[in-house]
Amino acid sequence: MNFHRQLYDFFGHVFGRTGKACWILFKLMIPVSIIIRIIQQTDLLGYLSDILTPVMRIVGLPAEMAIVWLTAMVVNIYGGIISLFAIYPSLNEPMTVSQMTVLLTMILIAHTFPIELGISQKTGIRIIVMFLIRFVSAILLGIILSRIYILFGFLQESVHVTSIFTTTETSWKAWGLNELKNYGVIIGVIFLLVAFIHLLEVTGIVKIVNKTMEPVLRWLGISNAMLPLTVVGLTLGIAYGGGLLVEEGKRKGLKAKEIFFSMTLMGLFHSIFEDTLLMLSMGGHWSGIILFRTLFAFFFTYLTVRFVGNMNEKQFLRLFMTKSYRKNYLQTETLKSTST
Repeated sequence: MNFHRQLYDFFGHVFGRTGKACWILFKLMIPVSIIIRIIQQTDLLGYLSDILTPVMRIVGLPAEMAIVWLTAMVVNIYGGIISLFAIYPSLNEPMTVSQMTVLLTMILIAHTFPIELGISQKTGIRIIVMFLIRFVSAILLGIILSRIYILFGFLQESVHVTSIFTTTETSWKAWGLNELKNYGVIIGVIFLLVAFIHLLEVTGIVKIVNKTMEPVLRWLGISNAMLPLTVVGLTLGIAYGGGLLVEEGKRKGLKAKEIFFSMTLMGLFHSIFEDTLLMLSMGGHWSGIILFRTLFAFFFTYLTVRFVGNMNEKQFLRLFMTKSYRKNYLQTETLKSTST
């Protein structure tokens, strides 16, 4: 009886989280799907591709993939995937596994900007700063991966994009049916991801992973006060880690540099279970999705800590933090000096 109750609670939790996630996602994704369809029906897709060709060329991707990445940045990862399914049949030739890995790795670093940059701003970091960190880092890692794969002739075979997700028919009816099919597949993927992550949580594996990461984070220069919040962000996502950081920052008065270092790492490397598994299932190779992304994020954060850590406090606040944060900081410092 106890087992049945646990099973009921488990799947009740999974279905509930899946339903909430899908409701939030589809409210954003359905309008994006329609917009991309309209773009495809006009010459606008070719026009946008021509403009963005230089950006995609330096990372070795077809120009059309710029729209996929843009959609992921403006909407979310799932919106980017839907646009990938919509655009892929119009490519002149199939993408290679290395190209797909580059694209998906770039999306993992730079996505869902309206929400995630908003959270970063609430912690006190200027939006433009975090935008540049993630946008430029995505391009840099894309260039690095592309050059390595080409240099060693690695992953140059054509990627397999199943016909389940694409259609060559041009009618609106065929497009609509294919979109519904894609949404059904995404619901299934989200359900499996939520179930897997919840299984990791209830079995205690997430706690083990969190404990394993703590020594590495300390080595990077993440302070003890920031460790729990940073670990939550890395494993569960910026919405969780950043949200907690906003509350803790108000309650405990965390230092500006501590916040910045933590959010930098979280921005480049977060939701390591859900997002990583999703991109691997979409055809990305583990070398880029896991290995190089991890090394890049931690090395970039390490350099940031070493470079910014020695910066003058006032200069740091002026360059990296919002006006409201600086104002509150100065008021707090004034109160401290007055009380002493």
